[in-house]
Amino acid sequence: MKIPIDFSVIFMVSLGMAWLFVCFLFFSCSVAAPSVTTPGSPAGAGSESAAVSVALLTESAEAEPAPVPPAPALQRTDGTGTGSSSALPPASPGLLPAYLDVAESREAVPPVPPPPALTAVASPDMMSPLDPITTPYKAVDPVSSTTPDPVLPAASSGVSSSMLDPVSVMDVPASKPPVSAGRTASSPPITPRASSAAPAAADGLSTMSFSGASGTAPIASGAERQALDLYYQGNAERSIREFETILRQEPRNSSIKWELVRAYQEIGEGSHATAILENIYQENPADPETERELFLTFCLTGNYQKALALLPLSRETGETLFYQALLRRDMGDKRQAIELLRRSLGAENFRPIGWFMLGELVADTNPSEAETCFRTALRQDPEFRKVYFPLGSVLLALNQYKEAYTYLNRANQAFPNTSAITRRLSEAARYVPEQERNPQPPARVAERRRITAAPPKARPLPQAGLTMVRIGLAERQSLIPIKTGGPYILRGTNKTVLYTGQASEQIWIELRNGRIFIQDQRERNLVLTDKPVILEYPEPENTTILSGFTSEDRAYRGSIEFRLDQGGITLINILNIEEYLYGVIPAEMPASWPMEALKAQAIAARSYTLAYLGQYKEKGFDLYGSVLSAAYRGVTGENRATTAAVDATRGIILRAGGKPLKAYYSANHGGYSEDTVSVWGTDTYNSAVPDKLIPLRTAWLPLNNLAQWIREKPQSYASAVNLHSAQAYRWEKWVPADEIRNRNAEYGAIGEILSVISRGRGISGRINEIELKGTLGAMRIKGDRIRSRLGGLRSNLFTIRSKLGKDGKPEYFIFQGAGWGHGVGLDQSGAAGMAQAGFTAAQILGHYYPRAELVGN
Repeated sequence: MKIPIDFSVIFMVSLGMAWLFVCFLFFSCSVAAPSVTTPGSPAGAGSESAAVSVALLTESAEAEPAPVPPAPALQRTDGTGTGSSSALPPASPGLLPAYLDVAESREAVPPVPPPPALTAVASPDMMSPLDPITTPYKAVDPVSSTTPDPVLPAASSGVSSSMLDPVSVMDVPASKPPVSAGRTASSPPITPRASSAAPAAADGLSTMSFSGASGTAPIASGAERQALDLYYQGNAERSIREFETILRQEPRNSSIKWELVRAYQEIGEGSHATAILENIYQENPADPETERELFLTFCLTGNYQKALALLPLSRETGETLFYQALLRRDMGDKRQAIELLRRSLGAENFRPIGWFMLGELVADTNPSEAETCFRTALRQDPEFRKVYFPLGSVLLALNQYKEAYTYLNRANQAFPNTSAITRRLSEAARYVPEQERNPQPPARVAERRRITAAPPKARPLPQAGLTMVRIGLAERQSLIPIKTGGPYILRGTNKTVLYTGQASEQIWIELRNGRIFIQDQRERNLVLTDKPVILEYPEPENTTILSGFTSEDRAYRGSIEFRLDQGGITLINILNIEEYLYGVIPAEMPASWPMEALKAQAIAARSYTLAYLGQYKEKGFDLYGSVLSAAYRGVTGENRATTAAVDATRGIILRAGGKPLKAYYSANHGGYSEDTVSVWGTDTYNSAVPDKLIPLRTAWLPLNNLAQWIREKPQSYASAVNLHSAQAYRWEKWVPADEIRNRNAEYGAIGEILSVISRGRGISGRINEIELKGTLGAMRIKGDRIRSRLGGLRSNLFTIRSKLGKDGKPEYFIFQGAGWGHGVGLDQSGAAGMAQAGFTAAQILGHYYPRAELVGN
């Protein structure tokens, strides 16, 4: 029987079966596809303000790059010997995976404002244009302005992408960066009328090569250079937007990703930085530097499990052991944290924050060890105020009541209105008699005491042709004990002789009823006047010992003038400039350093002195005898080697613009100096130059390269063995967010500090302005005040990142920096290193002051 065939039915049945087969295949592939969303990721995560999103990167749909193999599984150790396999999500070819789409939200430099009195101790966290090399030579920078910092309008109450709102930031047009005058190819010998420095020589590169994560391609011209310009000009937010735009077009450009990481870390957007870092790691999981950076970032942002998944690290150092301890501490594993901290400090002893953390962890069980830890932290960083409270507490537990009260009182002053500190201070007060709780500070004036030492004799120089200088030794004094070194004369400024005396007499200069009263050791009244009085010697080899205004009795060459000021008596030492320098150079540079460095220092100091003669004319003197101008200890501080350096260079100075050069110098420039336009806002012929062993920069250093350059301690003359302090060349300082808030409270209330953002850097990388953003507003700080207001930093050449607390807000700000001092002019350590390598004083000066010439009398 023949059955009729309905082809329409067959067609429909076949079509249905094909559809079912397609559905089956689609369903199978969907089940097999791996998810790229980590546990805890918000559903549908994605925002226009996110750091980098899939939407941002998928706009480029051209030739797909070769797939990147997924990272191998990482063993997570939990401290008990067990572990489980854990791997980060694989990276999608050519774009960032969806889980990275995070939606969270200083005519020249203004004169130094004079202090109330010369006896006042300068803030230890500031530096001067005559900065030291090590602590014994510590100095104070000039304050660029006394104008209060402006308090900017209130900012967002949290760290969020609103910081990137174009309305909230002034757009600065892109422009070329300042180019250093460069180094000289050769320098003239130290002879009168030497020629000017040679023209700049581009003997270096604009970028540098580093290992690991920093070995990225240099920033090119065009859009990338414009984005970098914006950052160095102070517009970090717009710079980030420009870099993001480039990354849309070049989604696998690792250099741009690293620039974004560094920029995000600085502005406080840790989650964005973390997301990009994870992607970089997925693309290059074998790079130990990327691994290290990602691990540190996880620890700082509280990503505990991800941090654990990276352990053990490819390279273990004192630093990574410290961060492992930080991780364990935050997770509550006290035993592991203590063990890791001890290993870390055994590997790298100088880490104040490590000693502090270890002290906190052992305080309950071993207060004696805790005391040692806290004292070590404070010795390594005298400005580490966070140590005061726990140190005071363990001293109290050890029944050292008086010292405990002292530290607790300091803590109360540094962190006022803190209930825990107030309670502990009250507890300590019960054990300390009231009269001992707040002892009066040592009197600024000396007692009517006898000076037993005999004033030394000093080889005098012929006065003819030598410039005379007037050095302010002290102000507002009410009693000054004096020991004369030979027969002397007391006269008025009009040459009238008031009294003549004998050698080795003890006399006192006293303020009495608003006049100068002078009495000898037999209580005979010698002079009573309201006019200036000058003590001088017919024989110039005699010196005078003065007491009462410094911690030691000091002998001085030349004459001593006493004149009334509004608060007492001002002491002025009058002598020639060369004998003055005898007392300056050993106070500014170690006399044991190479002679050519000492000569260079002598010429720079002589130039600086002449350039600033009359700076304090209204006070009756030229310069301060302290670090406010130049450290000066009179005959007491003279040394044979430094005196020889002064004599060998007598009369030779640096000149620029037809005048003596304002030849600045500081302890250590960290490998690259800065010009005064960037540091103080005015050109003083001091140029930004690299150390002789560091390449010259003709353009801004990319952000990641700058961060790596600071961290990797490049070899330079400034880092020569035994000629620098390791903590001057490179350093790291953790400053509590609440300390920064307290240090700046008198300038305006901006609430809890959320971020510290650079608002302009010089070619060396030094920051010339920063912005503090808080929950209630924002504040800007310029120039030399930055170091003090951020917790006593050693220089303005630093990078910024933060460590988040349990509340998600910054607990610490971490400043990793280079150099000690303002970084302008002569690098004292660098000069010593060059001298040790065979460079002459003229060559050293030609390098650091390329726009000046050496001239002589």
